Amino acid sequence: MAPVLFDWNNGSQLLELMDSFTQWLSQPHVLAVIMAWAVTFTAVCTLILCLGFGPAGIGAGTMAAAFQSFMYGAFTPAGGIFATLTSMAMLGTMMPPAAILAAVIATVVAIFVGVSGIGR
Repeated sequence: MAPVLFDWNNGSQLLELMDSFTQWLSQPHVLAVIMAWAVTFTAVCTLILCLGFGPAGIGAGTMAAAFQSFMYGAFTPAGGIFATLTSMAMLGTMMPPAAILAAVIATVVAIFVGVSGIGR
């Protein structure tokens, strides 16, 4: 018979596990890494969403509208990066890649914060 790591019928082991996890989580350097990841992820997602590509098309007065007006005028070529980004935003397929990009950037920042010892 395999050894039992935790006896889930006994609530005290679960409480001890949760208590030790809470103590580990409340350490300043761990909290600094978590906060760095969360702030970076939120900032990158917000920046991507604020570019101006949305479910209703290009938002008026946004960076995307200014770029479209400056580069293309009245004609936006089909199949280009701008048209593709517009299509992805309108179909709702832009956010998963944006979230993955934001997670990767946030992870790099969190690793830097952890390695540099911020919060210790």
